[in-house]
Amino acid sequence: MRISVIRRIVRVVAVAALGVMPLTLLGPAAAAANATKPAKAAKPGSGSTFNPNLVLQGSTNTAEPSIRTDRFGRSFVIGPTGVPAGCKAWRVTHDGSSATYIGQPDHTAGGGDCDWAIGPQETSATISPAPTDDDLAYSSLSLANITTGKSDDGGNSFGPPNVYSQQVGGDDRMWMAADPRLNTLGFANIFMTYHDVGGPQDIQLGVSVDGGFSYVQNAPIINNSDVPIGQWHGSGAGFVGDGNELGNIVARRTASGLTLYSIFETPDSPTDNTNQALAGTANYNRVYEAVGTVTSDTAPPVISWRNYEIYHGPLGARYDRIFPVTAVDGGGRVYAFWTDGNHIDYKTDATGTGWRPSKAPSTINNPSGVNTAIMPWAQAGAAGIVDVVFYGASGGTGAQPSPQDDPNNLWNAYFAQSTNAGGSFTVSKASDHVIHHGPLCIDGLNCNLSTPPRDRTLLDFFQVSIDPTNGAADVTFADDHAAPGTAVVYFTRQCTGTSATTGSALVNDCVAPAPVPPPPQGSTCPGPQVVDYVGDAPNNYPGGDGSNIDNLDVVNAFFGTPSSTDLQVTLTIKNLAAPPPPANLVSAFWTVYWSFGGATYYVQATSNGPVVTYSDGTFSGGSYNPTGTPAGVFNAGPNGQIIWTVPRTDVGNPTDGTTLTSPFADTHGSFTVGGTGLYYTSAADRGPDSGFGENYVVGQGC
Repeated sequence: MRISVIRRIVRVVAVAALGVMPLTLLGPAAAAANATKPAKAAKPGSGSTFNPNLVLQGSTNTAEPSIRTDRFGRSFVIGPTGVPAGCKAWRVTHDGSSATYIGQPDHTAGGGDCDWAIGPQETSATISPAPTDDDLAYSSLSLANITTGKSDDGGNSFGPPNVYSQQVGGDDRMWMAADPRLNTLGFANIFMTYHDVGGPQDIQLGVSVDGGFSYVQNAPIINNSDVPIGQWHGSGAGFVGDGNELGNIVARRTASGLTLYSIFETPDSPTDNTNQALAGTANYNRVYEAVGTVTSDTAPPVISWRNYEIYHGPLGARYDRIFPVTAVDGGGRVYAFWTDGNHIDYKTDATGTGWRPSKAPSTINNPSGVNTAIMPWAQAGAAGIVDVVFYGASGGTGAQPSPQDDPNNLWNAYFAQSTNAGGSFTVSKASDHVIHHGPLCIDGLNCNLSTPPRDRTLLDFFQVSIDPTNGAADVTFADDHAAPGTAVVYFTRQCTGTSATTGSALVNDCVAPAPVPPPPQGSTCPGPQVVDYVGDAPNNYPGGDGSNIDNLDVVNAFFGTPSSTDLQVTLTIKNLAAPPPPANLVSAFWTVYWSFGGATYYVQATSNGPVVTYSDGTFSGGSYNPTGTPAGVFNAGPNGQIIWTVPRTDVGNPTDGTTLTSPFADTHGSFTVGGTGLYYTSAADRGPDSGFGENYVVGQGC
């Protein structure tokens, strides 16, 4: 789960400021040109090529995207922006050339985590208007509970959200799967697993028989007869223990009925569980497949769960470099994937019930130079075929126990495919550029609570789905290469290689994304150094109507040197005013940042309506560290300006002739009194949308 509302205490903010508009980058021109031409048929089992990566417009401050592809070959992507800013969603064309933003299905009620499930088109006469497309169900986490809902028209509209859909309160990280067949009521059955964080961290199952709007509580998927409770329980409800890690859920229907599959990890034993809780560690070395047999195919179904150990690794080994994932192919073979940090490990079994826990797993061979691999995700196709994606890093040493934390890591998204039931894998690069530099913290909320916070910008996973129309892989991933600390979401489509549904060579039907107009450019001298698009500050905060927030819409920012002791920083806003308006915001924060002498500095104005206050200081590890209270001017109105006169001693004492680098600005809405309450980490606007403005030389003349 991600944190999205940050308390300002003693004038310190403990989260990175994040933008809201996406990057506008293109893949290599040569790749774009080739992607529009038919490719030579690749031999089945050979490597794959991917379309130039498409940035999803409006996805800034969104990460860990989930993806599902419908029967028409359109991909649906959803990702969290943080509670209570909600889940953002897109629909991507079959050819991978463009995407449409389809809003926030949860009406911003959640946003801690998000997931999808696509079920058959529903036929119930109680649905009005009548369904015109597959059932598209979503979930959105608020931690207290899970918000759910659905669309029956391909994401063009969503019904009202159900903000308290689960009967167990205190929830985290949910996964969804749909029954491939409608129930007797004419609705899709949706199955959802999630962590019970208010109690012993059991893995709960909720079942919807109305296509994903409401859910009834089913039994937990961990069977205490198979896995001792002391081995998996968490620290809630009087227990002392570290807990377990849950993976995804898969629903497979055959002529004999419906079977559910899930995967989870635990510590080595009850003793190890307790010891790790006391030590503050979380090294899960045992991997289990949970198999749910539907014993009564009713609405709701009756399900019996058994747990089968996949692998019992060495004591102290860590396989929860998140998340474990399972997949089931068309022949019923079950695949399990996890990572030790350096490689993606896997095992397969004909039914999911016959694993040999003592048998060591196989590994997917890393591409050349890659020594770190985390966050696997998988979907299986026809019998013997499975697609896997993972983040892989080169540049670092790959040293245990935390190869993912190496500051020299250079990350890409990779795609692996087996066409021989896991006998071997081919590996290809899905991203057409390095997507992240440095560490990737995989310790969940502990990343945010560290001092300083550790880099969790890409959050905890990304996904692959298989296009049922031709078997191509559709991949979505997070990326912050152009604006470190500010994630956006990309999509790419497999163009050549092997079809996961037929086993034959794919026919290249990819179309390269259209060029994106270049962003406005600032100038070093005379400035403004920072320039931003106007009209790119949609009101997506709770209660917002999506209209532009003119008083938080960045126009430009520039620097000046009024004296030998001061700097001057000016921020121009489309129509500067202290909120409200809009009616859903009480106060606001306007900030300009720059780097000098190895540190990042800022100036900030905050307002609760009648009062505007000004501050300056350093920005480090996502936190504002105030130094002083510079003089400020608040010139409201169209193209209004906030002007700070900043003592140089407050901001590193830059002398004439030194250079201020990497400038940018952002704005945030708030819902309590400015300077003492809460503000949304999702920025209303960032200027520029990605990267930084031009440098400024202190005391320069043009």
